[in-house]
Amino acid sequence: MRADRPLFLPLAIMVVSAILAALLLVSAFVTWLAEIFGSLKIPCLIVGVFMAVIATIVYAVTLKSYFRQIGEELRVVYSVSRIIRGWIDWVTALIGANANDEKEEGDYS
Repeated sequence: MRADRPLFLPLAIMVVSAILAALLLVSAFVTWLAEIFGSLKIPCLIVGVFMAVIATIVYAVTLKSYFRQIGEELRVVYSVSRIIRGWIDWVTALIGANANDEKEEGDYS
């Protein structure tokens, strides 16, 4: 394989083909079930529940730990921002106190 060949377009075509294949598989499955049950509503409900179960399993296995890690990182960022806010308030109070002291020392009226 040549090194100067583009990689993005073949990957994009592969992803689109995989999505289309999955859609065709699901529609063929629904059509087959519709012939068995004699109605289109029941197979759509069965396939929809099946897809919801698969999505829940994928969430529980992979994405839940990922979102937990993001939540932990956000808690760390929040605690650091609170510490920095405390420092900023302390410096502001210190500067404000020094400014008031200088004003009182120079105010002879």
